[in-house]
Amino acid sequence: MEMKEKSQLNGNKSSLGVILVLFILAVIVNQVFDKTARAKLPRQSDFIGIASSQGFNVYNESVFTLTTTSLYGDFERKPDPHIILPGSSYGYQVSTSLYKNSIASVYYSYEYREAGQTRTGVFILDMIANTAALPGATAYMRFYATGPINFYRQDNYSTSVYIRN
Repeated sequence: MEMKEKSQLNGNKSSLGVILVLFILAVIVNQVFDKTARAKLPRQSDFIGIASSQGFNVYNESVFTLTTTSLYGDFERKPDPHIILPGSSYGYQVSTSLYKNSIASVYYSYEYREAGQTRTGVFILDMIANTAALPGATAYMRFYATGPINFYRQDNYSTSVYIRN
């Protein structure tokens, strides 16, 4: 009778060991799959919106060569520094998202003569695409200039500007 009790105890120990090993494996597998499942779920703070872009055009109808000195903001693809020769144009794409005010800025410099001296003027162009006011999304431009440069646009919400002297 004593022999049976020892074998029963050994059987309980080995089955307890198997259960312990299976439990540890279950915990490990659960941790791996739980992390994978959580990684695929988007966080509540992530903003999901419709992305697109708004085009803006600069037409240089002046005698000045416009040279970009800085480019900032929400460009769809930030353009390389470039020049806009007299009679040429350049198009920009500002990326937009739903319910967002997107702004991209271009800083130009140009040289002009005044009182027999060569001077440098600055022209700053802000391009704004506002999708916060749906359904009436708006796009417009703001301008800042020093020197003898002027601009023309068809209306306040035009996405094209004509640079003139």
